[in-house]
Amino acid sequence: MKTESRITSYPSVWRIDIDMTDNLPVKQTSVEITKSLLSKYYEYLPYNRLHKESVVNVLHFRETGTCNMAYCQNPARTKPSSSHKRNQYFYTRSLCAAKFVSSGQALQYPITNVGLATEEIDERFRPRQFEYHPSDPSLMAVGTLDGEVVIHNHETGNIIKYISPYQQTSGILGLCWLKKQPSKLLVGSDNDALRLYDINNVTSKLEYGYSIAAVTFDDFEQLTSVHVNSTDDRCLTSGYSKKVAIYDVCTGQRLQLFMDMHREPINVAKFSNHSPNLLATSSFDRDVKMWDLRQDPMRPCYTAASSRGNVMVCFSPDDLYLLVSAVDNEVKQLLAVDGRLHTDFGIVSTGSAYNYTRSYYMNGRDYIISGSCEEPAIRVCCAQTGRRLTDISLEDTGVGSSIFVQSLRSDPFRHFHMAVLAAYSGRKTKNEIIKVNLLSTNSRAEEHNVGPNTRRPSYGKGG
Repeated sequence: MKTESRITSYPSVWRIDIDMTDNLPVKQTSVEITKSLLSKYYEYLPYNRLHKESVVNVLHFRETGTCNMAYCQNPARTKPSSSHKRNQYFYTRSLCAAKFVSSGQALQYPITNVGLATEEIDERFRPRQFEYHPSDPSLMAVGTLDGEVVIHNHETGNIIKYISPYQQTSGILGLCWLKKQPSKLLVGSDNDALRLYDINNVTSKLEYGYSIAAVTFDDFEQLTSVHVNSTDDRCLTSGYSKKVAIYDVCTGQRLQLFMDMHREPINVAKFSNHSPNLLATSSFDRDVKMWDLRQDPMRPCYTAASSRGNVMVCFSPDDLYLLVSAVDNEVKQLLAVDGRLHTDFGIVSTGSAYNYTRSYYMNGRDYIISGSCEEPAIRVCCAQTGRRLTDISLEDTGVGSSIFVQSLRSDPFRHFHMAVLAAYSGRKTKNEIIKVNLLSTNSRAEEHNVGPNTRRPSYGKGG
């Protein structure tokens, strides 16, 4: 006989309700084992909160400078004191836990190719790469398969600036904003071209002809990745080769060309966020290497190995960790200082050698988000414990095709917000960028008449 169980929540524990179709009681030992497994591998709420707190209560505690006694390390204290008060991070995390919704209800809506006036424009704007702006919460750079770059206001749907294709039509593979000069954007294309644009000096309309780059760099063959260091004076490129090049950002001159840094192509290379001379490389040879430009260029600081080919690597915002993503959901966090394993996120593999996985940090370095090109799911895991918070399944927005995760980024200004480059395959092949908000629901968006149907991109000036 079959016994079906359903897991629900009570204030401090998971409860198991039993539909006893065979009239046999579930043993207490089975209940305890189930709860133990859940607490070991899953988070019920963000930041390990065990209670679904009221938003009103959290705001009250924030205004009074106190907190719910259930969250205090020493609940025996009943009088507010300096040690009893919490910093802003605590209340932000409490608000996130209070607003958090299940993955099946999370708000999703496309922000590209929505409500366009003509099919011609719809075909022109085919996103291939994107990056949030480092200082303006409303802006995002989007590179297309046709070589265009648009500066997109992802809150209103307006296109603010437009950079026309360079020379022959070619897809945009790499984008990187400068940190200290946030009006400047580094653009890498699959025709090996590398250019730096100042968006203050480009048009705000769809126009034929070339946009003038502020700096043009020497070409880099088979380019796939670009990145700028923390001081904005050097940039690096890697690609489908064993080479990495370092350029002067101001002049475009190539300063160094490193040969044979790996045994196979280097798909992604990244500078650290705070040290201008440290960089990490990830290769399909299964190795991740840390390099210091002040030392011997052919001797890495260390090498860490994955069991499959590495798709990408990135530093945590504080540079304490490396997040390494290998083929078919092998995602691990390493200590940046020496490459030792810190967290294995244990995402189940599909068995495919072509299921390329990409992962990024979210909410600073509190969580990681991960997606793969042959799956529609995004996994959200705690970066410190590795426990799964939720899985998000992308929704078909009416194209009528299968949907997969091409790439993704967390919103650097909003907790539990992200954008996903989704690829459709089947009856109609199409790419679009979808925003996901884990603190709001689709039903709430419908009640307030917001969502994909109210965001109509405009190709003129916008706010």
